[in-house]
Amino acid sequence: MKKLFLLTLGLLITLTACEFVPISEPSSSSEQPTSGNISSTSDDSTSGVPNTSIISSEDGATSFPITSGSNSTSEPSLSSEIHDIDTPPNSPFIDENYATSFLYNPASYDVVETIPTTNPYAAIDTKAERTSFHNPSSFVRATSYEDAMYRTEHYLISGDIKDTPLDANFDINHLPNRQYRDLAKYRIDEGVYEYDNEGGFKSYTINNLDGKVKKVYYGAAYVTLEDVAAYVFAFADAPSNWSSSKSGSIGNWGIYKRFNNSYFSANTDEYQFEPDVPRTDFGGRYEGEGVYKYYEMDFGYTETGWDLGYSTYSKPYNNGSSITRGPVRLVYTGSDTSGNRGAKYIPMNHRHVFLTYNHYNDFIEYLNYENGWGIPFGWMSAGNEYCSGMSSGSSFGKGYYEFDNPNPKTTYDDYMVYRITKNDGLALINYLNA
Repeated sequence: MKKLFLLTLGLLITLTACEFVPISEPSSSSEQPTSGNISSTSDDSTSGVPNTSIISSEDGATSFPITSGSNSTSEPSLSSEIHDIDTPPNSPFIDENYATSFLYNPASYDVVETIPTTNPYAAIDTKAERTSFHNPSSFVRATSYEDAMYRTEHYLISGDIKDTPLDANFDINHLPNRQYRDLAKYRIDEGVYEYDNEGGFKSYTINNLDGKVKKVYYGAAYVTLEDVAAYVFAFADAPSNWSSSKSGSIGNWGIYKRFNNSYFSANTDEYQFEPDVPRTDFGGRYEGEGVYKYYEMDFGYTETGWDLGYSTYSKPYNNGSSITRGPVRLVYTGSDTSGNRGAKYIPMNHRHVFLTYNHYNDFIEYLNYENGWGIPFGWMSAGNEYCSGMSSGSSFGKGYYEFDNPNPKTTYDDYMVYRITKNDGLALINYLNA
């Protein structure tokens, strides 16, 4: 199976020598604030939203791959590319036969925009009424920014709810999605935003390589992996149902409450089993242009079903009355070194969102498109056993200093992450599906 994978990769790299002409984007003279390069649109036929802007970190990119930190479109060497993806045999993610059993509700895509003139949720103010609203058989995504804001006022979710676990033994069974495994090193560095009249964020259209449209709204509440990852990438902060503290009252959010949206030091001198992440202040040691602070969030699962250390929980993350924190986190760039929070202070090509499914042993990057996740890197990806902490182990596994001659952890190689436009991604996936 690995030979077939490398053959596909060889075809991919041959393909990169060709130039793809992206689908043309409609243009307008309106301007919107951003930290990247903008191609504004007054009527985006792709997203179906007025007053939007396409934010991109590359100027006029029409072919791929484009390596990070370079405007070159030269072809990478075949040998280095094969070496880069040939991860250790013990990696739990190199699974050529992987098949996901998870499917999102088709009704979640291409939702017709409906702006309510009055609050449609004014009568929803009890736990029973909120539970009835979130019934999967009748639930629908928010239809507009205004609709999402009304929902947030009444502790209601604006995105999908299907993968919210109600028991502890819940697999993140759609991650990583191997349908597009050949795209595992291709990251999209652009996105479509909608703004209010004051230039504030209203929505972000999630990049989707199947041509579907799904949005996340700024200030709304989300719980599923794809929604939350896209929200954090787009706005560099957590959705409204997150608390900055690591504990507290669940309150009116019920089972959809999440905790721990707080500073993450990324200090791998102190936590030596953790993988290094790019362009961090490293516990406050570094500052300046291109250096950013990371934050972490609980994602809401207590175990992942992959036997990666944490396997003794008997409760879900949130059972409606209490929180049981597990090993699953999101780690993301959230502010500059002066403490200015949010996406407007972080250029898109410097934003990173990582999922750690085994309590910082390994990270896997969200690549800014739905079902787009990179190659895992870190401690267990190098072939080591689960590490439960630094000085001493626990019932979950060994401590770092209990390991004798561990394998060097795998690292994030930013040079090998190709920065492409959405249209180039569409061209690539069309080729792969041909």
